[in-house]
Amino acid sequence: MNSQQLQVTSTTGKLLIVDDEPNILSSLKRCLIKTPFEVFTANSAQEGLAIMQEHSIQVVLSDFRMPIMSGAEFIEQIKTSYPDVISMVLSGYADFDSAISLLNSGAAHKFLRKPWNNQQLIEEIEQAFVEYHARLLNRRVLEGEHNPEYYAFEQAVRDRFAEQQEFCLVSLKIKDYDFLEQHAGPTIFTGLLTEIRGLVHNELPQGSQTFAFDSGKIFIIIPDYESETMIRKRLTTINHKLNEPNTQRKGCVKINSVMGYALAPTDGDDPSSLMENLRCAFSVDSVAAEHLCRFDSALRDLQQRQLKIKNSINGALRDNQFLLHFQPKVRLPDQQIDSAEILIRWQHNELGWIPPNEFINLSELDGQIEQIGEWLIAQSVKKIAELHRFSPDLKRVAINISARQLANHSVVEQFESLLDQYGLPPSLIEIEITESCLIQDFEQTLKVLWELKELGVSIAMDDFGTGYSSFAYLAKLPIDVLKLDKVLVDGIEDCKEIQSMIAGLITMCHELGISVVAEGVELAGQVELLKQYKCDYIQGYYFSKALPKPEFEMLLLQQPFMI
Repeated sequence: MNSQQLQVTSTTGKLLIVDDEPNILSSLKRCLIKTPFEVFTANSAQEGLAIMQEHSIQVVLSDFRMPIMSGAEFIEQIKTSYPDVISMVLSGYADFDSAISLLNSGAAHKFLRKPWNNQQLIEEIEQAFVEYHARLLNRRVLEGEHNPEYYAFEQAVRDRFAEQQEFCLVSLKIKDYDFLEQHAGPTIFTGLLTEIRGLVHNELPQGSQTFAFDSGKIFIIIPDYESETMIRKRLTTINHKLNEPNTQRKGCVKINSVMGYALAPTDGDDPSSLMENLRCAFSVDSVAAEHLCRFDSALRDLQQRQLKIKNSINGALRDNQFLLHFQPKVRLPDQQIDSAEILIRWQHNELGWIPPNEFINLSELDGQIEQIGEWLIAQSVKKIAELHRFSPDLKRVAINISARQLANHSVVEQFESLLDQYGLPPSLIEIEITESCLIQDFEQTLKVLWELKELGVSIAMDDFGTGYSSFAYLAKLPIDVLKLDKVLVDGIEDCKEIQSMIAGLITMCHELGISVVAEGVELAGQVELLKQYKCDYIQGYYFSKALPKPEFEMLLLQQPFMI
């Protein structure tokens, strides 16, 4: 690096530098000490993402080779979560070929080489800030040209702050809007907007304003509200009416809308912070279930946790942080274990044990479920081969498959290759699917299921009894095993209707050659009734929780269970 006198321009902004070597960070900070940049540093990608949660970073300078999460993964995440940010790679020449895909995709703006020239580096950073502001301006101009209400909305928010009045800012989003527009045509939004403006006029205080400058998303400003309780009640009413089936709508009888809201100045004392906190309320996974969510500081903490989980998945796969546990399925007539279900577990190096539903749901949102699924299949078949050698009496072990994996033929090829690699009989493998797999693309799912069936593996329908499937619907599928959902099992002792339904389901399944597993069994009374109805297998804490492989093997040696 040169020690020449640095030429500093007036360009300013927030710069984040990420490198796992402390000496490099120190050198870069010294290089930039006389510049007008506000410099933040992080020694890992995870720390960098946490800083970006707290500060409006405009330019990122990142190393390429870093542990846990690489620079490539880090920059790809930035592109997804912060599309306006300018990211640059600062690394050795040897990393250039690996970084080409980042440059080609537009995720990385430039590749800068170590060792660096101080003056040239500062000039590159200045140009990155120029690019950031140009990109932001271009986007805003385009939005203004195509959506005349864009600047009117910004001005209305600024006016409210200038008047120093309390107000509520609401964002209403139509979920799956792109799908609706594709099937119902571009005029669908005009009709929905008219309907929403009518509801706003009828349900909200006089003077409430509605703005629409982003297809599928609408903003509402509510002035002079009485209380937050009133706001929640009226917004809930609007959401309820929107989500009700409406035959008067052209092209879409049923929609799914969600709302987030923030109160000014409590949730933000300027337009920028208020909008950022409103986006935070929407970015948290829980809003979809509640349909209405207000920003609070706990949401930011939850958002940071969810982002950390998402960003840790690649590293967890690479470092084998995921574990496989085995929950036995006990054959009711003789209390023998001849099958089991493999369940994935994750002990995060910072967050500890993460509930499977949490990381699986998050991975489904951003597509990482496919990587987890591939790892799960490969490791499961390996462990099943080991168990088969340990206990040849073990007849079948179940592996859960996601809807995304059933979307193409590659899952069939993976099973075919692994069965050949380990010399396993296909009958040892059972594939568990849920109803969500069926409703996304029934024809494609059916095709892949038959291909798997032709390999010789068994197919199980998980969580039956709480979703969309009817028994007649299931008759079209190559199902070998039906698993009764825990919700049904929980009510079996106290509800005659559930008892009759379960008894009838078991009888019909047996007539079709389908075995029945009751999952979530925890009580002796449940076991006795299921025995009476001739249920084939029991799975649940009454017998055993999911266990690490060594403990499961010990359980196989302690049979049969005594009821």
